[in-house]
Amino acid sequence: MDEAFGWGFVAAGVLFAAMGIGVLISTARKVVERRRILRDGLVAEASCLETFVVHHASQGHGQSQRRLILGFQTPDGRDVRAEAVSDVPHVIGDIVPVRYLAQRPERALPAKAASGIGSGPILIGSVMVFITCMGLFMAATAFGAVASMRH
Repeated sequence: MDEAFGWGFVAAGVLFAAMGIGVLISTARKVVERRRILRDGLVAEASCLETFVVHHASQGHGQSQRRLILGFQTPDGRDVRAEAVSDVPHVIGDIVPVRYLAQRPERALPAKAASGIGSGPILIGSVMVFITCMGLFMAATAFGAVASMRH
């Protein structure tokens, strides 16, 4: 029974490490895609169809994020709707220059969007590195305990 318990901790540690690595890869892909859109994306004139604010509150502190629903047409005539975060206030009907990748126009970004990584991905990455390290430590410690039980 003790050995099975040890193997359960090994599996849980590996699961934590895998989860951390998966989220790190996903976050890195999003950052790379954002940079690629802003650097190499096609340009279009989008119309602001809707604007709203999303509030995030944690531990008594609130943060607001301004979002837009933008509509534009690709050169091949496809109508596209994209949701974007904007630091600049817009009203319905405003023309907003956007950049997008031809294969994914629904992920368009305002052309004047900040090209930096931002604090969100950095925070997520840091937490995921910590979770990955803790998972690997947990798996290695449990594996060592199981190995020592056999001798």
